[in-house]
Amino acid sequence: MLEAGIGGVEIQILYALESGTRENLEYFSPEFFAILKFTGEEIHKRGMTMDLTLGSSWPFGGPFVPFVKSAPVVHPYSIDVRGPVIWNYDFTNRVAGEIVGCIMGRMENSEMIPASIRDISSKLEEKLLFGWPWGTQIRNLEVPEGDYKIVVFLAGQFREHVLMPSRGADGYVIDHNDREAARFFFEQAGTPLVERLGKGTVNSFFCDSLEVFGHNWTGKIYEEFERRRGYSLKPYIYALWGNIQGMTEEIRYDFHKTMSELTIENFFRVMTEWCHEMGSTSRIQAHGTWGDVLEAYGAADIPEGETFSAWDKYSVNTVHRRIASSAGHVYHKKIISNESFTWLRSPRFTETPEQIKIAADSIFVDGMNQIVNHGYTYARREGEGEQLSFYASSHICHTNPWWKYYGKLGRYINRVCDFLQRGEPVSDICIYLPQHDIWAENPLGDIHMCMKLEERLETAVIDRIAQSGYWFDYVNDDVLCRWKEFPYKTLLIMEADRMPEETAESIREFAEAGNLVICTDRLPSKGCGYRRGEDKGRRIADIFRQMTDQGLIHLAENKRDALFMLLEEKVHPDLKVEKGAEDIGYVHRRDGKADIYFVANMSQRDWDTRLSVYGERRAFCILDPMEGKAVCPRDYERTEKGTDIEIHFLQGQSFLLIFDSELPESEKDRNSLVWFDTKELDSKWHLEVPEKNFSCYLEKLEGFEKLEELKYYSGEAVYRTEINMSARDLSADCIILEAEQVGCAAGITVNGLQAGQWIQKPYVLNIKEYLHIGRNEIKICVSNLLINRVLDPAWKVEDYQGTVIDEWPYFTEPLNKERRKRLSNRSEKELIKEPFPSGLIGKAKLRLCHMEECSDNL
Repeated sequence: MLEAGIGGVEIQILYALESGTRENLEYFSPEFFAILKFTGEEIHKRGMTMDLTLGSSWPFGGPFVPFVKSAPVVHPYSIDVRGPVIWNYDFTNRVAGEIVGCIMGRMENSEMIPASIRDISSKLEEKLLFGWPWGTQIRNLEVPEGDYKIVVFLAGQFREHVLMPSRGADGYVIDHNDREAARFFFEQAGTPLVERLGKGTVNSFFCDSLEVFGHNWTGKIYEEFERRRGYSLKPYIYALWGNIQGMTEEIRYDFHKTMSELTIENFFRVMTEWCHEMGSTSRIQAHGTWGDVLEAYGAADIPEGETFSAWDKYSVNTVHRRIASSAGHVYHKKIISNESFTWLRSPRFTETPEQIKIAADSIFVDGMNQIVNHGYTYARREGEGEQLSFYASSHICHTNPWWKYYGKLGRYINRVCDFLQRGEPVSDICIYLPQHDIWAENPLGDIHMCMKLEERLETAVIDRIAQSGYWFDYVNDDVLCRWKEFPYKTLLIMEADRMPEETAESIREFAEAGNLVICTDRLPSKGCGYRRGEDKGRRIADIFRQMTDQGLIHLAENKRDALFMLLEEKVHPDLKVEKGAEDIGYVHRRDGKADIYFVANMSQRDWDTRLSVYGERRAFCILDPMEGKAVCPRDYERTEKGTDIEIHFLQGQSFLLIFDSELPESEKDRNSLVWFDTKELDSKWHLEVPEKNFSCYLEKLEGFEKLEELKYYSGEAVYRTEINMSARDLSADCIILEAEQVGCAAGITVNGLQAGQWIQKPYVLNIKEYLHIGRNEIKICVSNLLINRVLDPAWKVEDYQGTVIDEWPYFTEPLNKERRKRLSNRSEKELIKEPFPSGLIGKAKLRLCHMEECSDNL
């Protein structure tokens, strides 16, 4: 890892794939602590850092978590009754779980009438069976005339367990709203680790995404709700599921607002508090929470986003990235990390370094500045059985054939992260998150706030804002009420009907200070919560109406063309891409006197384009972080608005653009390559695969998977050819080695000297300095994808036979189930029928060229 440029590790301890106690140490056993301490010592010897996921798997929980501290899941059970009647009902054996609320109310037109609602919890009686508590019943309840609904809320006995735990680590997930449960978890799962490893050994403790399925309640909700909202929730619990006339959305808002506060205060902040006590920092993925997600991310020392599936493209990832980076910016976190490359391609083992590079760029332009590879799988020694792999990863580790070329990518990622961790982010535009409407509109459930926000704002709209040259942060009420602390000059309010009065007043102050406020579709007109609901709504509507009358708000009739016409008229893009805006994105930071732009082409095509940088007339330089060198623009021009830079992007290429008055004036690239000769290299190649004891001469370059002996081979193939070079040939300014297709990464050696590597298209390399007059050897070592080996019919995952074995887990079915799901190649064989193209494919040539100066007309 260190040799590949990886600076640290995050350890996750997960499910078992084979029997035996040597391979599967008991969670928190003496052997467990011993190997973890040894690992930490070896990491620190190398100057690397160690992060650790607490517990085993996620969400947080384990065998030590008692039922009373686990995550409650409630659901309603309702009965329709027509009065007048004396009503009796036995819930025993009809419902499962503890009744945590019981009300009665009259129904009209499918709505419950507020004045008729009664809390009838006191009518619940314990039912005994031979003196033992057995169930619950209601007796002699007087139901008045009319159609009534009896509603009980049940906290079920079946609660979520941690996902995919290691040996001995199964157990309940904690209640993330309960401070006592959170502290209990950290003291049980974390403090013993620190006592044995030593304070500071763990750099950051990590919290994965909050996938607490079904969790929608907490034992202290009634007490906390009344304390925070000023009235009792008990009579109105039906609104969390059904409709109470004139009150439903206000009650739902107050409930979710309370749950949000409890989660942030009692889990996210408690985790960071405990980490600091242990001499470590907290790294948290907050997506999945129902809470104010910016505040949740902001509670971490290191907010972490996530990227899974095919994200080697340019698009704003609101759900898992941009909200996390926005939180890092508004809560002043230097490091904003990202779980990267999870399932970059499905099925597994088909991802390439090129895809990883572009995916990293898409992460950077969303505002993240630390990459966490997902993932590096524990592996046996060479030849010890099956290929081990982590199911939620891109298998970025030394058992992947192209791993030897990852170092080039690792250096690239380090260079970019180094620049993007400098100074402060720069963004003039902020977008208000309509979280209050989501709380008000959703019934009881484990709301995924980030997903709901993206659905409401719409991906196409957000992408168009970014592609129009506007970099933005998302903001919440906390930020808007402190707007003077931030550099924002434009606020966009989209799809927001509700907001607190304090936020509306702050927006008015923001506009009165000369800043731009744009609303789309409609103006906010509703307050938040039940108490004084109508008064607050009128106040919100009045504030925005007055702002409109005073010309302090611009209303776009829709968030599509109308919004973008208004933005184009009122706001200068920070960095405008003339051609290729759908593929080329940027992020901007300011470090002292220097302004740093990272600009990336996240596509499989070249772009000749102009970058218009608003307000900049200082000297600048352009760095290629992949090659580690400066490049010159084709041309640039100072304009009234700033600087226009003409630049050529190769497919998947990125640059660092730095403006600083202390830099020398940039030179223009006045030269172009003119070919004067081509030497074809598509014949006389010798192919050798030492691992398979195979060699042959090739009549033409085509994928070696077409050879029967190498059809399912994954590894390195060595191609050699020779070519005579004359003095005239070597008079060329450049001699470019070019290959049509490489499957999928290669190292090039010329006359025994390392000349370079290919990890992405175009496959070109200037090799002039390595050539001499006479005979020259060109050797290209190509590593292909792991998928070919996985598709091999000879590669099978065998079940453990029988039902009982002599080693843990003793019963075979749980182990076999995990092996079939996580270790087998079933999904790969279902989705892919033939091995992937491997080796050198198509034409290969040397291009001899001279440099010629271009005319001024570019």
